[in-house]
This record gives sequence, structure tokens and C-alpha cells, in this order.
Amino acid sequence: MWAKALLAILFALMICSAFYFQPARKRSLLATKPSDGPRLRLMTWNVGYADLEDDTRAQTRDLRAVAEIIMTHDPDAIAIQELSGDEQLKILLGYLGGRYRGAVARPGNADRVEAVLVKDRAARFEDIRADGKFALGATFHLRPELPEIVLVSAHADAFSAARRRAYTGELVEWTEARPEGTIVFVAGDFNFEVAVKDESHLYTDDLKHDSEAYSYLLKYFRDLGRDAGDTAINDRRIDYIFGPPERVLLRRAEVLRGAAVGRMDHWPLLIEVAL
Repeated sequence: MWAKALLAILFALMICSAFYFQPARKRSLLATKPSDGPRLRLMTWNVGYADLEDDTRAQTRDLRAVAEIIMTHDPDAIAIQELSGDEQLKILLGYLGGRYRGAVARPGNADRVEAVLVKDRAARFEDIRADGKFALGATFHLRPELPEIVLVSAHADAFSAARRRAYTGELVEWTEARPEGTIVFVAGDFNFEVAVKDESHLYTDDLKHDSEAYSYLLKYFRDLGRDAGDTAINDRRIDYIFGPPERVLLRRAEVLRGAAVGRMDHWPLLIEVAL
């Protein structure tokens, strides 16, 4: 009899503890309702051409079509790679009819630049030095009352995995220095040769470097386009959008196949998250 009484007392204590600690109050955003939180839509797109072309940078004649794709999908911010410079940015912004403002990174040791376009008219832009090149960061607000958002447009070396690893490390160092509370996304063409199902390649130095660089990013970010599929020709997934693992709820990740213009060899990656 005393055993049944003891079990009843323990059960009652368990129920009281559950109400006292209120686990629902600390529930992850991954468990929130789909309608919770304002929506943020981001895109990344390498608008350059395949290596077989004489000039693989973005072609000015393609920018009107690029603008039409952007207008159709209406992202809040876009990371763009392989513009030839500030003049192409001005042309693209003109085709977008003033809906975005933007900037390009310094060229560094490259003949092409990264850019970020943002709807927020008060956005701030900053060059990010990484492995002799420059990525570009844009800091903006989706709404005035929400935390600041940072979107980085990145383009890692296409030919050296060791340089991709160094570039990635310097980018992460920059993002880790952002003010507390800032929501950071890193987007662009990383040229990683890794299989998502096996993130620990040790077969060659190149695969080892890429695997370790990708794994290092995953220590701080979530690969938001992981399940969206290939982003470039030859069945390659080399364009990424990395975001915070806990502070956003992924609502959509899509590669816009068919959006490539001319002889581009990348498709834009579009994601939507709830903050």
C-alpha cells in the first residue's frame, strides 16, 4: 500500500515540475508555427559565364533579364558574384527601377567583384578582406523594430581548395565580430567539392580542405540550401546560403533552374525564412 502512495506522490511531483519549468517558453524556433515571425527572402546568384568563354564575368547585355528574375521573386536582399564593376551595378539598379540600393566590393586581386542589393534604403555596406580578395557585407533592417541583418556576398577561389579554406576562415572571423544580436547570413559561390552526405572527405588534399572549410562553416551556420539541389551545370552544388542555426525558421529553399541567361553556368538560389 505504501508503495502505491509513494508512486502517487512522485507522479504528482513530476506534474508540478512540468508546469513550474514551462519548457514551452524555451522552445526552439524550429518548432514554432509556420506563420510565426516576419518573413525574410534572400537570393544568391553568380551571374558570370562558363570557363569556355573568353570573358567569364557578367555580361551587360544580360542584366535586364537578371533584373526581371529578381523582380519576379522579390527578395529583400541579393548577393551577386562576378560583376565586372561599379558600372554594371549601376545598370542593374537602373533596370530594377529604384527598388534596391547596392554596392560592389573592392576588386582586390581579382578582375570581378561581389555585390549586394538591398531594399532597405538605410543599408550600410562594408568590404571584407579575405585571402587577398574582398567579399561585401550589407547591414540592414527588415523592419525598424527587428534586429539588424547582415548579408555577405562571397566568392571563393575556383581553382585552389587551400585558398577556399583560408578565405572561409577569414569570412567566419569577420562574422563572429558582428555585434551581439545581429542575424548573419553568408551567401555566394564557394566552389566547394563536397558531398553533403559525407562531410569528412580525407582522400585528397583538395577534398580535405573543402570538407574542413565546409564543416567549419557548419560550426557557426546552417546550410539553408542543403536540400534544394544542384546550383550549377555538371550537377554541382557550389552556391550556398548559410544562416543562423536557431534564430530563423526555414520556410523555402529553391534553385531557380531555367533562370540562367546567355551562357551563365549558375542558377540563383532563393531562400525564405521566418525570423
